[in-house]
Amino acid sequence: MIKVLVTDLDGTLFYPKKPRKLICQKNKELAKDFVAQGGRIVVATSRTEAIKGKIQDRLGVPFDFIGADGTIIEIDGQKVRDEVFLVEESKTMLSELRQKYDPGLILLATRNYPNVMTRTRVSHFTNFLYFAYEAFQGIYREPFVRSDAVFYSELNKGEVHKLMALIGLTKKKQLLAEKITIELAERYPDFEFSWLNQFIEITPKGCSKASAVSFYLDYLGINHDNVLVVGDSGNDVGMFEAFYENSYCMAHAKDSVKSKAAHVVPHVYDLRPVLCPSVDSTPTEKEG
Repeated sequence: MIKVLVTDLDGTLFYPKKPRKLICQKNKELAKDFVAQGGRIVVATSRTEAIKGKIQDRLGVPFDFIGADGTIIEIDGQKVRDEVFLVEESKTMLSELRQKYDPGLILLATRNYPNVMTRTRVSHFTNFLYFAYEAFQGIYREPFVRSDAVFYSELNKGEVHKLMALIGLTKKKQLLAEKITIELAERYPDFEFSWLNQFIEITPKGCSKASAVSFYLDYLGINHDNVLVVGDSGNDVGMFEAFYENSYCMAHAKDSVKSKAAHVVPHVYDLRPVLCPSVDSTPTEKEG
């Protein structure tokens, strides 16, 4: 029996994308019914705590939170994990990352700021495109700071949960980001690496969505067979592998991501027959 639903946000719980409502009505109804029967919902995202209030306002049911790719864990409103990079290790890795891959821009998610971007070695074109992207996020937008002073202050204080490096803007760069993630994981075993579209995401060792879900289940004494995980991106692959039998990938995800999950589902609300078994329906099986 599934007791815990762990869901990614962008492209998953936030799919189909609703510019004003954030979460579609059918996903809200499923969440309400699942919680009513005693289930627990966990939002597992690369986003930070800044998004929590918006989710709560629109989801309408209690949920636990795994943020910044597993560096933050909140259970019943209490923070039980809050991990950050070691200062010198992160500075060394960042320097080598710049020298070897020359990312288009670098962002930090910290205890104090959801998104901090350095202006160092960022082209005017890339800066403009990212500014435009952020401006059009609407309700999905998180607070954003562009400042070398803030960037390096947060880095030097050891306040950084996660680092994101933009490899490029094209689909080819997205493929490259996936490839580089594997290379970096082999080269830097003291960090965790995943990818999200054209971005590479870096977190402290032991901090990933998969490890955070395991921590969460053990903390509450819930059997690992009683969790269902659903997502759509490279940073969800670890969850798929760790909880394979009850892993679901969104149908619109890349093939390389879908291949890691046991099942494929078009929408989160299509998980109703699995999460609320009183409904007579058959779960969506893996494609291909």
